[in-house]
Amino acid sequence: MEHIEPTGICTATELMEMSFPPPEWLINELLPEGLTVLSGAPKIGKSWLSLQIALAVTTSSPLFGRKPPSDKHVLLLALEDNERRLQDRITKCGIAPSDKLNLTTRWDIGIPGLKDFLLEHPEIGLCIIDTLAVFSPSQDAKGRNAYDADVARMRQLHELGRDTNASLLLIHHDKQGEDSDWANKMNGSNGIIGTADTLIRLSVQKRGSKQGKLEVTGRDVEDVALNLKLNKEIMHWEIDKSQDDSQLTALQKSVLELVLPVPASIRSITIAQKLGKEQSQISDILKKLTNRGYIFSPDYSEYSQTTS
Repeated sequence: MEHIEPTGICTATELMEMSFPPPEWLINELLPEGLTVLSGAPKIGKSWLSLQIALAVTTSSPLFGRKPPSDKHVLLLALEDNERRLQDRITKCGIAPSDKLNLTTRWDIGIPGLKDFLLEHPEIGLCIIDTLAVFSPSQDAKGRNAYDADVARMRQLHELGRDTNASLLLIHHDKQGEDSDWANKMNGSNGIIGTADTLIRLSVQKRGSKQGKLEVTGRDVEDVALNLKLNKEIMHWEIDKSQDDSQLTALQKSVLELVLPVPASIRSITIAQKLGKEQSQISDILKKLTNRGYIFSPDYSEYSQTTS
């Protein structure tokens, strides 16, 4: 019998001597590269949010106070839309036509076809699949349990991303019922939750509400929770300061008042001087305000208030 040697085994000493690049970001401190699942109840605005993400990535414009490090081409598989509806969405969002945003409402060549397309177009850095269930239906009805079926299809998508060097954002639906852990509200088994690199959930207070919440957790991102509101004129999700303004300290409010809306900006040392505070203290507050989506940093040590 042929002897087969395992691959990839190293000692702990060898591992600690290796050097690895830091995680790459599609949108700084919000969306890392890799396999991400964006979940939420049906018809609450996930597809609108995915268009905002596509706009941010293709134009390197900030989203919720976080800026993409560079612009990338995006492929959007809008599989629950038709061309007319997708055109209406883009028009309402105010997205200017761009060769960096590639779109389709049909995909009948599955994962192998997507792999071939991404290999032929290496400029595409992000593929948004709306939705996972339409693109890759669960196979549990074919004699496999739900967990095994979900792990199998998610691993296929993981391998697709690794082989093509493209990140994947899978739009997914929540399941009915209550759970104290928001990640467990995602439809399907733990095979989806456990295999994804990053989980994002969009929720609203009640159906039809303009107020929502965006929660992010993952292997390469610190947990994020943002209060949002839907601007129905342009169908953009924006930071909703009214939901948590009362939680800001007096000093945090004073700092925020000094940060001007984009395109203007102010340096952290200038804020410290105006308020008579140590720069380290002000830098800590600016980081907290950035994490809450109130401000973003267009350049090193400079800050502007977000418009969305």
